[in-house]
Amino acid sequence: MTPEEAHLRCEAVSWISHDFPGWVRVRLVDVNSTSWYFVDKVPVFTADKSRLEDRLPAPVHIMCSIVGRDDEALVVSTAPCGVEAEDGQRLFRVHPSQLDRQTV
Repeated sequence: MTPEEAHLRCEAVSWISHDFPGWVRVRLVDVNSTSWYFVDKVPVFTADKSRLEDRLPAPVHIMCSIVGRDDEALVVSTAPCGVEAEDGQRLFRVHPSQLDRQTV
């Protein structure tokens, strides 16, 4: 069985570099109100770079797989798309409302 994939809602909070293709720092707040930070190329988080040019913070997404669930949260993994938090973490407990689900 293939895990369900979804877009995890986050926010771009700062520019790391404007050099092509652009690098941004993105924040995810998990179910425990812990902030996690990711740094990667703009296209990893959004196809519309112009949205980020206007002002930050700005909404973006991280592609993830839903790998588990408990009473309060869904457990998602960012490993399938090669994204990890600055400390290397790839598994996160998030509220179901933080996901935009899609069938892939």
